[in-house]
Amino acid sequence: MTNLRPTIWTIVGGLVGLLLLGAVGLVVADRIGLPVPTTVNITVPYMNEAEHERWAREQFFANHPDEKPLNWAIARAAEEFRLSKPMGDFVLQENDCSDFVGCVVDRALGAGARFERESDEHILCGPGGTVRRELFVTRLLPDVNVVQPGDIIGVRHSHWYPPKHDSTGHVGVVGPDGKVLDFVKLKVWSDARYGRSDLEWFIRNCTPDEVRVIRLRADYRYLIVDVPGVR
Repeated sequence: MTNLRPTIWTIVGGLVGLLLLGAVGLVVADRIGLPVPTTVNITVPYMNEAEHERWAREQFFANHPDEKPLNWAIARAAEEFRLSKPMGDFVLQENDCSDFVGCVVDRALGAGARFERESDEHILCGPGGTVRRELFVTRLLPDVNVVQPGDIIGVRHSHWYPPKHDSTGHVGVVGPDGKVLDFVKLKVWSDARYGRSDLEWFIRNCTPDEVRVIRLRADYRYLIVDVPGVR
């Protein structure tokens, strides 16, 4: 009579065969589109900055067809400030053009302007018109095709007076109509002004590589993710 009891080598061979068969099955299932009964790591295709911008824009208009991107909120806040004039007395290095920008950005993105929070500090902007680098990207004007509403424009030399070697820079915000809005005071003026200038006039004392365009990153502009901590 033939011995029907499997030997240890028969068992091992069977297990190896099952493992190989399973591996082949997974490959075949993947190739013909059948569900694969295991966890698969999906790699998102790499997108460069321009591709990511287009993708984020498409997502926004598909999901928010009746809305404007978030950069428009910055533009509208700047226009509201120009009309309501909330900044108070102009004090250089305290309540000046960069403070105007900081208050506009904080108001627009949901943090509240410093005077609305009864504070001396900005949340999303620092001194001198600086912004949180994780939220904004800075480019020189030659690297930007067209400025957008809500862009922050920083210049080496103000358009309000002839440039000097030791003059300080200046900063404003592009409003809803494409004009650059700012807050400034000259010694000969009795009161500070809320300016509204064409871009060409705002940068007239600068070469293009002396002009910074500071823009809210695409993921925030197009509401892919919320501005952290404030929205």
